[in-house]
Amino acid sequence: MTRNKYLAIGAVFCVCLFHVLAVMGYLVREGRLSMVPVYDDVTYLIDGLSRLAVLDRAGIGGFVADLRAHSAHAPFMAATSAFGFLLSGGAVWGPYLLNSLWVFLVAALALQALRDIPVKSRVGIVVALIAVPLFGAAIAEFRPDPVWGLLVGFSVVLLVSVDIARATRLQLLTLGFLIGAAIIAKPSAAPASLAVISATYLTQLGSFLLLRVQLSKRALVRNSLLVALGAAVFVVPYAITSGAETYAYIKWVMGTSNSVWRTETSTLGHITYYLNRSYGPLMLGWVWYVALPILLLCLGLILRAKDRRDLCAFTATVCGLVVAYIIVTVSSVKSPMIGSILYGTIIAAVTWALGRIVFYVPIRGVLILLIGAGIFCTQWIPKAGMVSRTDAGMRATDQATKAVAPVVLEALGKSANKRGLVTVPGPVFGGTLDFLAKQEGMASSIRQAYALDSLDKFQEPIQWADVIILSESGMLGQSNGFNFPSIKFQAQLLQLMRGDATLSGHPVFTDEQGRSVWVFIRK
Repeated sequence: MTRNKYLAIGAVFCVCLFHVLAVMGYLVREGRLSMVPVYDDVTYLIDGLSRLAVLDRAGIGGFVADLRAHSAHAPFMAATSAFGFLLSGGAVWGPYLLNSLWVFLVAALALQALRDIPVKSRVGIVVALIAVPLFGAAIAEFRPDPVWGLLVGFSVVLLVSVDIARATRLQLLTLGFLIGAAIIAKPSAAPASLAVISATYLTQLGSFLLLRVQLSKRALVRNSLLVALGAAVFVVPYAITSGAETYAYIKWVMGTSNSVWRTETSTLGHITYYLNRSYGPLMLGWVWYVALPILLLCLGLILRAKDRRDLCAFTATVCGLVVAYIIVTVSSVKSPMIGSILYGTIIAAVTWALGRIVFYVPIRGVLILLIGAGIFCTQWIPKAGMVSRTDAGMRATDQATKAVAPVVLEALGKSANKRGLVTVPGPVFGGTLDFLAKQEGMASSIRQAYALDSLDKFQEPIQWADVIILSESGMLGQSNGFNFPSIKFQAQLLQLMRGDATLSGHPVFTDEQGRSVWVFIRK
């Protein structure tokens, strides 16, 4: 490795380190780390705390065995959460900081995707990429989506930029490892990941045949199998141990509970959801404004150069983009995080296209470096993620939980026989209380009744619980925009429990509008 390459890696590392520390500082001041943990992050934090106990007792071998025995919704998040807590002494910032290592990995993937252009140009493009909001979300959101989207995206562009027929075995296996990691980064979206990557590869092969690109078909088949073998190293073990649970979860979200999670909007709303002026710039930043011109310019330069291999790669990349867009658009369940597969693929495609533009146009590396630094200085901000204290609902959740949690945890005590129930979502959430209880070493069970759609169905969980939390209708921080059916029973539940002689209840937190969170304790 030449001195210039070492300098390039060092420069990108320093920018990534600055980015990580600045975003972590923001999280402590204004973001998730300034408040109690909430969804979806708290789900993975709970999983990490549970597995940390196994790590303490049985070491790394026992931890891996536990992953096989007890399915992880997202295996990378489970490991990051457990080891993050291990290294931070149980503090919540540990998993977030450890998760930031993905930023360095994705930056390295971007450098690899740009390997055909001068070192200074590579650094300039990657530095500009770090200013894209999805790189901030990869730190600020402790959930698999942002990293998953970026891994899928760079799997696409590295797949099209590697000459599979001539690549070494190590290169092929490494590419397979990347694809496998992308697929299991978010197992519940594995079909989508596989569809995007497979469509990219098949389109590239079809383009080779149509454009009569010279290649060895035998080498292509053999080396494709090596890539598949590399991917199988990650995918097959997870499919064997956790495939059934993952399938059941997908079926639950898209079928049984679809009415809770689905996005109610018009056909046009679905079509434009991910690329409108709200979510597009929110997730892509400067890339949202220039992606299409960059791709068109790249195509024009490839056509002028009459480079068949690059034309095949461009066609395959665009196919991957289109498939990602179709998948997230057709799905009735939408959110900016779910759109990460589209956003990550757009970011990777723009990275590759910029590399080809620099390859075909004689632009001095120093100029590209200055442009990249300029984009970073003007477009980068430390504010990252979907949760902030500036949001009134999040402040209400933080305040209410900090008032309610001590009362609930004291009532539950250290006994494993004590059970808690959160009847409606927000401003106090069951997952947050469960996390705080586990953080205190408590073995109590805390359930949620958000999906119950009739008053009669509350009878059994109310009788089961020793401590019940209920918020009055209309409080800030409720529901988080989802259609949880339990919300409509708040007034009836309050009346029912206030009239129950076996329960003693009182309001523990009252908001500025005079609405309260009640805690009922069984006598």
